[in-house]
Amino acid sequence: MKLPRLASALAVGAIAPAVLLSSPAFASDAPSSAAPPAPSAPDQGAPGKGPSQEEAGTPEGDGQAAKDRKQIEAILADPETGPGVREAAEKALKGTAADMRRFFDAIWAQQQYVDDRVKVTQIFSTGGVGVRREAKKALEAGTQATLTEFLKNGQHVARLEDDTVEILRMLQGAGKGITERVNHLLSHGTREEIRAFVETEQHAIRAEDDRFAILRMLQDAGPALKQGIQKFLSSNPSPAQLREFVTTTQHELRDQDNDLLITQIMSEGGPEVRKAADAALRGTPADRVEFLKNGQHVARAKDKAAEEAANKPDEGGEEGDAGGKDEGEDAGTTTPVGDHTTTGGTETGTGNRATPAGGTSGNLATTGAGAENGWIAGGAATALAAGAGLVLVNRRRRMPSGR
Repeated sequence: MKLPRLASALAVGAIAPAVLLSSPAFASDAPSSAAPPAPSAPDQGAPGKGPSQEEAGTPEGDGQAAKDRKQIEAILADPETGPGVREAAEKALKGTAADMRRFFDAIWAQQQYVDDRVKVTQIFSTGGVGVRREAKKALEAGTQATLTEFLKNGQHVARLEDDTVEILRMLQGAGKGITERVNHLLSHGTREEIRAFVETEQHAIRAEDDRFAILRMLQDAGPALKQGIQKFLSSNPSPAQLREFVTTTQHELRDQDNDLLITQIMSEGGPEVRKAADAALRGTPADRVEFLKNGQHVARAKDKAAEEAANKPDEGGEEGDAGGKDEGEDAGTTTPVGDHTTTGGTETGTGNRATPAGGTSGNLATTGAGAENGWIAGGAATALAAGAGLVLVNRRRRMPSGR
């Protein structure tokens, strides 16, 4: 080979390796023993902010890391996010791109399950019968799907059931406002309207009904209740205070009035009335109400029966006592005959009384309850007297005319 050609070949052999090693294709496949660079400071940016200028200029900043950051920020902005998820999301947002990705790959689902289970348990503890039933089913199933379904739909369906039962219960003893509103909701109300009524609206409507009911109490109020109502209404009470007066305070004031009334009845009554009144005063408010409604009347009847039994004449006495006494012996005595009382020959009470011919007063013919015995005994005495007169006449007719 000629000298010039040999020199050219040597030059090409020396340049070729340098050119190949510096080309992009070769550099990407070539192994490197150097460690990857440490995360840069912009990867640890403040939570809630977008990628830094260094991140924006890299494929990582323009790609998945930016999407992850945006999604975590949306999770934190959601008021329904539970405390466990919120804490983990804030921690991931303060970390690296790998920390944010790990949050979505593993941490989020775990914390969401814990938060949802706690939330369902809280709803169970404060819910009605239907809500507790459905919450228990979700907790016993123990899957994320059942917890999510309960929180999104199941609790609302069950709560509508409980709210319907609640507003139906409100109709018992309700005023005009509550009655009209409940009937409207049962016919045309939506689930949201019924929930709003049970949760808040009912109180304002009931306050108007309670105020009207308190004013109506004045019609038959005793002194304690009347004074209490006037003082209470002048204080501009709240709906809760109006409800408390209707359900509690009015009964306390009524009991004070009942106590005073029973004391007055006790001072004027007989033995049985005093006994029953004393027991009522020592008893409960319900005992005092029962005494005023029924007990006092039963006790009065006992006292009246005892008084009549004490004044009633013995049925097995002498003939003269059964047939009635003469006018002189009758003076100044008091004898009950059924519902009639004869004092000194003068009749008092109700009923019809027949007076014997000649104007004399006696117990020979009395119409009315309990008078049968007196009437029968008086008739027997009259018959005996008439028979004796006939015997005397016959004897005189048999005697000789000369005697």
